[in-house]
Amino acid sequence: MNKAILCMILASSLTSNAATFQSHPPIRPLPAPSTTPMDKGPARFVDATRGKDSNDGSERAPWKRINHAMALLNAGDTLYLRGGIYHENVYCAVAGKADAPITIRSYPGERAIIDGGIPEFLDSPGNAWTPLENGEYRSAKPYKNIRDVLGLFGDSNIGLQTYWHKMDMCATNELAIADPDKKIMWLPIYCGPGIWYNKDTGYIHVRLAHTHLATPGLGNYAGETDPRKLPLVIAPFNSVPLFVDQAMHVRFQDLVIRGGGYNTVLLQFGIHLDFENVLIFGGSYCMRARNTGPLRFTNSALYGQIPPWAWRDENSLFTYTPRFYDPWLTGKETENTRNIARLPTHALLVTEGFEESSVFAYPFNHDWEISYSEFADSHDGVYCNGREMRFHHNWVGDVQDDALYLSSPTPYVSDKCYYYQNLITSCTTAFAAHSRGGPTGSIHVFRNVVDLRKGIHWSRPNPANPQGVLKSHNAFLMHGSDVLGVESLHFYHNTIIALGGNQRFAGLMLYRTSPRTQRRVFNNLFAYLEAYGTLVVDKTDHDIQADGNLHWCPTTDAPADYLAAARSRGWDTNSIVADPKFIRFHVDANEANDYQLQKDSPAIGKGVALPAELEDPLRTKNNARPDIGAFPLVAEPLHVGIAGRIQAGRTQPAEVAR
Repeated sequence: MNKAILCMILASSLTSNAATFQSHPPIRPLPAPSTTPMDKGPARFVDATRGKDSNDGSERAPWKRINHAMALLNAGDTLYLRGGIYHENVYCAVAGKADAPITIRSYPGERAIIDGGIPEFLDSPGNAWTPLENGEYRSAKPYKNIRDVLGLFGDSNIGLQTYWHKMDMCATNELAIADPDKKIMWLPIYCGPGIWYNKDTGYIHVRLAHTHLATPGLGNYAGETDPRKLPLVIAPFNSVPLFVDQAMHVRFQDLVIRGGGYNTVLLQFGIHLDFENVLIFGGSYCMRARNTGPLRFTNSALYGQIPPWAWRDENSLFTYTPRFYDPWLTGKETENTRNIARLPTHALLVTEGFEESSVFAYPFNHDWEISYSEFADSHDGVYCNGREMRFHHNWVGDVQDDALYLSSPTPYVSDKCYYYQNLITSCTTAFAAHSRGGPTGSIHVFRNVVDLRKGIHWSRPNPANPQGVLKSHNAFLMHGSDVLGVESLHFYHNTIIALGGNQRFAGLMLYRTSPRTQRRVFNNLFAYLEAYGTLVVDKTDHDIQADGNLHWCPTTDAPADYLAAARSRGWDTNSIVADPKFIRFHVDANEANDYQLQKDSPAIGKGVALPAELEDPLRTKNNARPDIGAFPLVAEPLHVGIAGRIQAGRTQPAEVAR
């Protein structure tokens, strides 16, 4: 789709009337329906409202179900979904060809939504619920043997909590109050509108009470509290709205996918897949992939279920052992620990490795390009592991923990992975790695903007701190112990604004290196918000090179010998400590910054020439010394997100912030 047209569509959707929403104004609005013209070639049609599977699938006589159509498609066909909601778990194993792909898309000017939720809660909520007491409702009938449920508001696509315990869903208290008897960690605590599944009876319970937290900027829930008066998307745990199972040469375009349980989109050995203008509102995981590639994911989004009134600690995993598993523990095994609401989105994208026992142990996920897309509203963000993976011009934000998981937690999986020209905001850690991902493979992180001025909802309010704790941590963090070692990591030409001080984010880029791999840290601009980060290196005999970096903290002076230890090891000969002279800078996350450099910036021409093997789209000519940071003085603005709607590093746009 033409980017200018898509930007206009997005702008129109972002100015929609919030009064039309009974729950909460959407934080991730749907764009207006695409007006992309119909394709040439054979056309088939489905219509959830007026179609019949006994029809011939023509525009005048469409089929009703997508799954019925899938069994009848041939290479070169385009399947048009007329506007409406398709309550299906779509199974896609169709076989297109390189010169005749199969396309599945919305009809021009209409929006098709593939929804794996239980239909009655969306279509006829007035008959789906029975009132109980204190604002609690129970489903009108039982739904046995579905393990658990996850949900969204059907009008705004904002997530519901999935409560581990009914006592929390029904609580009136909203503060984290320690249990004085030390049996259940916190006293019962209401964490916002949510659902609870009674495994014994099969009934689904819901409570949509308002929230009243005092945290500045927090989006409290103040919408409709009667589920009979508004649509909800409630999905069984094993609902998979789109399962791509060895489908070949398939394009998905102009779609909304929601109503997933554990997985919303599952890719298993997909071959030559293309997602364009597809918005996915996920369950526990928005997209999970194994053995899939090539794949293109463009002008699309993965949005999780973490709502704007949620906090990191209530969605963390507190209990699990091989013998005892909350919520079925009783007695002393539950002492001072329990889960609160674990299922809402753990991660947006997970690209898995392989097992020797798999039928298809190879290929790995391979040859991916994810660009001009958005990833938000989850506990963890993107695990983009595999071979020949490219992740660029994307926005990642509102992530409670790790935004981008660089290396694989499975050994020998990742190689030639490139993360560049992205914007990362509001998370705990921008880049995370695992010390057992290696010892082979290479990962390149360059020309990214990391702005962690705005903390996440880290610690839920308590009586001593009724506003809670907003917090961010590192630009880089290594998980796990040093078993096999991490892959070779190359960090260069990034502009990073984060806490510093004890968080040591610049030094951590040299931390937990491996004797069998490389670590390169060149020409990064580190702006520490609180204090200069400690430069920590634990192994001095490994293949490490660091130089041409700029360090600056606007609130305190640097130690006199700040770079001495690094220089004694032969590193940082050209690194400097100086005010980079951004065009505009303020530590307050509510202020709009501009991380472009002024003409008299000390970062101009003070970087080191990159080795030829390091890719750089803004490489200087004739091996001249480059400017430090993500933005050369003469560079064009960096646009990221769907259709490039966000200008990275120039401001903190309202459409990015909640």
